[in-house]
Amino acid sequence: MRLVCISDTHSLHHQMEHPLPKGDVLIHAGDISNKGGERDVKDFIDWFKNLGGWDQKIFISGNHDYCFERINKPSYKGDYKWLSNLMSPENLLQSNITYLEDSSFTIETPEFDRPIKFYGSPWQPWFYDWAFNLPRLGTELQEKWNMIPEDTDVLITHSPPNGYGDLVNNWRQPNTHVGCECLINRIGEINPLVNVFGHIHEGYGVQYGDKTLFVNASICTTEYEPTNKPIVIDLVEINGKINAMYVEE
Repeated sequence: MRLVCISDTHSLHHQMEHPLPKGDVLIHAGDISNKGGERDVKDFIDWFKNLGGWDQKIFISGNHDYCFERINKPSYKGDYKWLSNLMSPENLLQSNITYLEDSSFTIETPEFDRPIKFYGSPWQPWFYDWAFNLPRLGTELQEKWNMIPEDTDVLITHSPPNGYGDLVNNWRQPNTHVGCECLINRIGEINPLVNVFGHIHEGYGVQYGDKTLFVNASICTTEYEPTNKPIVIDLVEINGKINAMYVEE
């Protein structure tokens, strides 16, 4: 099973420098827009729907995608009817699109003798009160990550886990790992094959952990230029065990 991974396109999906490789599953790990505006989100969904070459397309929200968080808040009731219509199963499923928000999705494939489970979640440690922010300290983030099923194969989060694809070096946070500590702890408990994420643009790339392959698939650079390549991961069976392997394109 070939996974094509992208994230953090920030409404620049039409301007991506590198073409999307073909594969079985296309994954977008959040920040599809700049601020979750109606025009930007509709444009992304139309683009995502019209993409061909994948059996399934999966995406989650990120901290820039305000509308996906606000649609569930009573104070914004009625403001996001357009999003409800846009995200209806009738609109998405006919194009093989699945949106994950603290939820899972399984894919049957003749390659393996069991289905592959995907789980997606948009939450991150607090970052200037953007969407899907929760306090870094306390129990709220841990409660979100505890929802990840133990049999998850491909974990899609917007936040990086602490220590992987999360290093920033600026005047606010010099040489600092800003990923989520609670998330890396949960990953250590369940050992998914892959964790696909974004959020920290300067962390773009692939890192191998003990049992999990970590993929920061941010397309945009720190200067918000969509010049990073999509990242391709193959799930392959070796000696009766499914493994995740980075494919250099």
